[in-house]
Amino acid sequence: MSKYENYDRVSANYDKTRTAVGVEIVLGFLATLPQPAGKVRILDAGCGTGNYAVPMQRWFPNLVCMDFSMGMLKKAQEKFVKLGRERGAYVQGDMGALPFRAGVFDAVVCNQSLHHIDEPGTGFRNHRSFFRHANRSLKDGGMVIINTITHEQLHDGVWWGKLIAPAVERMTQRFTSDAQLHEMLSEAGFAITDRVVPLSTIIQDPLAYYDEGALHRREFRDGDSHFSLLSESELAAVLAEVDRMRGAGEFKAYIAERDKLRQRIGQFTYFVARKVKDAS
Repeated sequence: MSKYENYDRVSANYDKTRTAVGVEIVLGFLATLPQPAGKVRILDAGCGTGNYAVPMQRWFPNLVCMDFSMGMLKKAQEKFVKLGRERGAYVQGDMGALPFRAGVFDAVVCNQSLHHIDEPGTGFRNHRSFFRHANRSLKDGGMVIINTITHEQLHDGVWWGKLIAPAVERMTQRFTSDAQLHEMLSEAGFAITDRVVPLSTIIQDPLAYYDEGALHRREFRDGDSHFSLLSESELAAVLAEVDRMRGAGEFKAYIAERDKLRQRIGQFTYFVARKVKDAS
């Protein structure tokens, strides 16, 4: 469950800016599984509003959507119903305690969800529990696909990162370093096989992403949980600085300069790991 964002409320606005960027990476790795697509069983852990689940289920029909937020799960189910694909399973549950029997899945996919399950200073115990449960739920040789953000990407992957520096610092404590992620996956019986950083993709809708007035809109901020880590006074200061730069004619140049960093480091990273042994 998210420790700092109210996703039952945010679910109403989440899809106004967020899309399933990088889903082609997920589909590509799922296609490497030896089973026929119709027999592959997938868990979308922390599925949110189903942005990734919908394209995955098109090719891999045996998909379970799981999220702690009923608001997000209902949005996911609505998408499947609208597409005439009501078939599926929707499970409300905690990623740190997956409620599935051993060896049932061929793949566990986790897109931009891990940073919601632990509080800073807890040693990422829920991450570790999730990886152990994922290992138990996977067949031998099964894979876990993780879409996350590196510490460098947290600071410089979006143009507003510098503007909301206090929130970024707080958020960084909720993300593992690359070394920590490797250690936890290894401890849980996985071996990382691939690391993919797409440089040309943007998590938010591009039209909204480059809009100079984006940060002033609640529906846009609801698409990035960083903003929930700002106090009201901090957010007011951010918006005042945006208005100052826009009034001074500096804002377009600011966005363009910051976007050069995004083009170099990307906004998110995929880690793919295979189950090589049972979790200890």
